[in-house]
Amino acid sequence: MQDALNSVRQFHAAMNAPIFTYPNLLPCDRNAAAALAERVGTLAMASMAAASADDVLLRRASMALEELAEWLAAHSQGDLVAAADAWADRAYVLFGDAVAAGLPAVALYDEVHRSNMTKEPDPLRIGKAIKGARYQPPDIRKSVYFGVENPPA
Repeated sequence: MQDALNSVRQFHAAMNAPIFTYPNLLPCDRNAAAALAERVGTLAMASMAAASADDVLLRRASMALEELAEWLAAHSQGDLVAAADAWADRAYVLFGDAVAAGLPAVALYDEVHRSNMTKEPDPLRIGKAIKGARYQPPDIRKSVYFGVENPPA
């Protein structure tokens, strides 16, 4: 995981995106974050209620939304410990998505990072990347079937 964090730090540096060297809440409008947390939380509950017992996708989406709502709420309340907990839960759910779907997470991540490093900083929005002249899209198909003999056409 340290390699992944280092590669994201490299991308943030290239795009002039925020990089803190110590635990910190992200700057935000706390009222807007609280309102969004409430809307996302409501969506999480609605999607879980709509999911049948065997609907793995909707159930996992509900978990992701619930953890996002907690991340937003923690920021709106100025609670760094709750934000850290919500971040860890969000990461765990995302890793779980890869496990549940049988996706080669490392190969996919590496390919997206390779592609992202061909983007350039957006001159109008600090920390935002754009697809400039050097941009090379990720070869997701190759990454999805990484190590698979005779992948489907």
